[in-house]
Amino acid sequence: MSRTKLYFLSLCTEGFPHDEGYDITKSAHEIKKFLSPYFEEILIYTPRTLKQIPGSENFCNPQEGEFPLNPGLNKLGCGDFKSFLIDHTLSNIPEDAILIYHDCNFEKYVQYWQTDWRNLSEICNFFIDNNGGNLFIPFESSSDAGIVSKVKFHGKRFTTKFIIPDDTERSLVEDCHELASSRMIIRNTPLSRQFFKDYKDLCENKDLLKKWPNPNPHPEYTHSCPEQHIMNCLAYKYVLDGKLPPDFPKYQLNNRRLRLDPYLRVIYNEDLIRYVQNSKLKEISKNLKHDYNI
Repeated sequence: MSRTKLYFLSLCTEGFPHDEGYDITKSAHEIKKFLSPYFEEILIYTPRTLKQIPGSENFCNPQEGEFPLNPGLNKLGCGDFKSFLIDHTLSNIPEDAILIYHDCNFEKYVQYWQTDWRNLSEICNFFIDNNGGNLFIPFESSSDAGIVSKVKFHGKRFTTKFIIPDDTERSLVEDCHELASSRMIIRNTPLSRQFFKDYKDLCENKDLLKKWPNPNPHPEYTHSCPEQHIMNCLAYKYVLDGKLPPDFPKYQLNNRRLRLDPYLRVIYNEDLIRYVQNSKLKEISKNLKHDYNI
């Protein structure tokens, strides 16, 4: 049986004078040096090389409004580059290959190095296969298993409402556990390509990403993780529409470590699962012809 082809994708800022991010080129060099044996190809762009890709004109451009807990992110398109690079890369790698989008700052999060690299192919296939066969985006992780992050904490309600206009469904999604855009594992399938095209299209609307407008924040909103919030809303919209499993994504990694070990947590958005299953049951029942006189 042939081994799954794995591709690594990231963006590395170079710092002044090239861009307004931190200089994390050391991490990029170490990733290529130490992780090359585990991947068909390691693709690490910078804001400068991203701009050499056709169609990039509306991505990775400075936007108004600083995010205090994500300094400099607004200068990099509020993170919109993730959607663009993933969409671009999926169109250039083989069908059914696996793409791992991975944040590049291994110096800040040294636990990234503690991934089980030798068994990466099996691990990626496990997570994808247990989530419908297309993609896996883990729950936001923490070193403290008691900390649970919700969608409503880190996203503009303005954005949530745009993607999920139904009041009942929006309330359910706001209370769901937050997904982490720092690491996304994607099998190159038609559904995955559609998901990341939709993600890119939403990121074209900069009002959804920028700090403002934010006219009616959720009472429990603390700060914005802009591109991550768009991804969360879209993923849960796919769940509501039956394109992803009701219990997606099931798993929370232990402190960002990509492993299959006893510390992996299984988490469920119970209210969302119940809503999706009840909606499906009602839809099936509605299409049946009942005759209770037999």
